[in-house]
Amino acid sequence: MDATKQPKKEIQGTPWYQILSNQLYEDDFNYIGAFVDEREKLIEDGYKDERVIGPDGKETGEMTQLCKEERWAQSDMIMILMNLSYIPDDVAKKINFAPGWRAEFKANMEEYKKAFYKKTGRLWEY
Repeated sequence: MDATKQPKKEIQGTPWYQILSNQLYEDDFNYIGAFVDEREKLIEDGYKDERVIGPDGKETGEMTQLCKEERWAQSDMIMILMNLSYIPDDVAKKINFAPGWRAEFKANMEEYKKAFYKKTGRLWEY
C-alpha cells in the first residue's frame, strides 16, 4: 500500500458488469440479447402472439411491431435489473416497467446526462 500512487487518469464511464455473457446465467435468467436475430420468437412473455393482418384480411406469419417491442422489453428488463446499481438514482427512481418503458428510460437517461454536464462541465461517459 505504501508504494501505491495516485493514478494519472481516474476511471471514467459506467462500470457495467456483464454477468449475462455467461451462457449458464443467460439461460437461468431467460435473457435473449439484442444481438440475437428474431429474438422475439424465442422470448416467452405469456401473451398470445399478435400477427400482422395482410391485405386479404388473414394473419401473416409476422408478429406486429408492438408485439415484438413488448417481447424485447421483457428481455431487456432483465439487463436493467441485473445492473440497477450502476444506473444513477435519479433515473432508477423513475423506472416504471409499463409498456413503453424503454423509451422513457432512454429519455430519463438523456435528461440525466444533460444535467450532469450542466453541473460538472463534463460529459457523462459510458
